[in-house]
Amino acid sequence: MSPDDALPDDLRRFILTSVPSVPFLEALLLLRGRPDYAWPVAEVARALYVPEATAEGVAQALREVGLVEPEAAEAQRLHYRPRDAALAAMVDRLAEAYRVDLIGVTKLIHDRVQKNATRFADAFCLRKGN
Repeated sequence: MSPDDALPDDLRRFILTSVPSVPFLEALLLLRGRPDYAWPVAEVARALYVPEATAEGVAQALREVGLVEPEAAEAQRLHYRPRDAALAAMVDRLAEAYRVDLIGVTKLIHDRVQKNATRFADAFCLRKGN
């Protein structure tokens, strides 16, 4: 049995459909860890060891799915604020799964990203040959 098989189906589906990358997950968990703090995007970048442009993209993705809100006074500062209680509960479950099985969760994300990249490359090759 692979590690991600141990995840409940609904949590596995959430990861596969809603967590596009490990930096997204790491940023989400970072912000969740201090929900009352207004995180500057630059500080998120430093904490995750990613370029600020990457952190800005992750912040935008987190905003779009309703997991964070910009601070009213400054859009470059973020608060963890899931759009509803069900989403907050799912993120809590994800945080626990990540704590217990970091390798399994990250492998699931990486495998999905790799499969998507392979599908894209395959589609490009098929179109190119037509």
